[in-house]
Amino acid sequence: MRMKALDGWRGIGALGVCFIHLQLNGFLTSGPSLDSWILAVDFFFVLSGFVMARVYADDLVDGERVAAFVVRRLGRLWPLHIFMLALFIAVELAKLALQRETGFSSEHAAFTGPRNPADILPIALFLQTARLGPELTWNFPSWSISAEIWTYVVFALVAIRTAGRPRRRTIIAGAIAVVAWLVLFVDITGRGMLSTDVFGIVRCLLGFFTGVVAEWLHRRGTFSALANGKAEIPTVLAAIALLWVAASLPAAHYAAPLVFFALVFAHAGDRGPLSRVMSTTPMQWLGRLSYSIYLTHLFLVAYVVPRLSLTVGQFLPDSVALREAAVGAIYIAWVLALSAVTWRFIGLPGQRLAARIAKRIGGGQTLSSKYSRSQLEMTRL
Repeated sequence: MRMKALDGWRGIGALGVCFIHLQLNGFLTSGPSLDSWILAVDFFFVLSGFVMARVYADDLVDGERVAAFVVRRLGRLWPLHIFMLALFIAVELAKLALQRETGFSSEHAAFTGPRNPADILPIALFLQTARLGPELTWNFPSWSISAEIWTYVVFALVAIRTAGRPRRRTIIAGAIAVVAWLVLFVDITGRGMLSTDVFGIVRCLLGFFTGVVAEWLHRRGTFSALANGKAEIPTVLAAIALLWVAASLPAAHYAAPLVFFALVFAHAGDRGPLSRVMSTTPMQWLGRLSYSIYLTHLFLVAYVVPRLSLTVGQFLPDSVALREAAVGAIYIAWVLALSAVTWRFIGLPGQRLAARIAKRIGGGQTLSSKYSRSQLEMTRL
C-alpha cells in the first residue's frame, strides 16, 4: 500500500516551508503572514509516525531488525543532510578566501552569525536539538531531522518491547503523545509548539506518536466515517482553518496534532477526490522530492535569492507585489531543480547503500520482501 495521497501532501507541506523561509527573510513582504505555516513541520511529524508504524512497527522484534531500521533511516536522512551542510561550509570558505585575498568583506562576514563554526560538528551528528534555546544555525530546517532521529530511537525501543502486542504499543504511544503535549503546554521557555531545541524533540514525540496511534486505529477500521474518502475535503478545510486561527491565536497551535491526525487518517486510504489529485504524476513527483525540497531550499534563500531579488528589482522597480511574485516563482523553480538533482545523485544512492547494509545485517530482507522499494523510499518524515 503506497499511500499516494499522503506522499503528495508531504510535497505540498515541503513547499509551504519554502515560502515560510522566503517571507521570514524579507522577500515576500506584500503577502499575508505565513508564520502559522510553520505547523507544516508538525504535519510531517504526524505523517512520519503513521508511515513508520505502517512499514516498520511489526518487524522491529529483535536487535538485528532494529539495527537494520537504524541503518535505513540514516541512509535516508544523513547523506543529503551532510551534503547540504558541506555546501554551506564551502560558501563560507569561499567568502573567507575572498576576504583574505582582496580585503573585501561582505555585509555578512564568513563564519559569523548563523554560520558559527562551533556548531558544525553537532549539526553533522544530528545533535543540534540537544540544547536549550531558540538559536538555529547553518541549514537550520535540519533541526526537525535531528528531532526525528532521537524519536526513532524511542520508537524502536517501544516497538521491540511490545513486539507482537500492537494494542500495548498503541497505548504506550498514546501515553507518550499525551505527556509530550502536557510538557509543551507548560513549557517554561514559552515556545511550546514552536520549540526547536530539546523541547523540539518533545514536539516531535507528540506528533510522531500521534501518528502511531492513528495508524493502529486506521488498520483496525476504527473511525470508518473518517477513512472512507468523504472526510478528505473537510479535514483539509480544518487544517486551513487551523492555520488561519493560529496566525492570530498562538494557543491554537496546540490543536495541530489532532487536526493533522484527522488529515492523515482521512487520506491514508487513497479513496477520496483529493487522493485522486494527489495521485497524479506531478504531485507524486513533488512528494518524492519533499525531503530534498526541505533540506535544499534554505541554501537558495541564504545565498541566491538576495541577488535574485536585486536583479528582478531592476526590471520591476515600481511593483512590489509583481517583483515578489517573480522572485517567488523563480525561487521555487530553482528549488525543484536543485531538489531533483540532489534526490537523484545524493538521496537515492544513499538509500540503496543503506538497503544493502541493512540486508546484510539481517533485518532488511523482511522489509524488502514485504514492501516495495517505492514504499520504503517514501518514509522520510
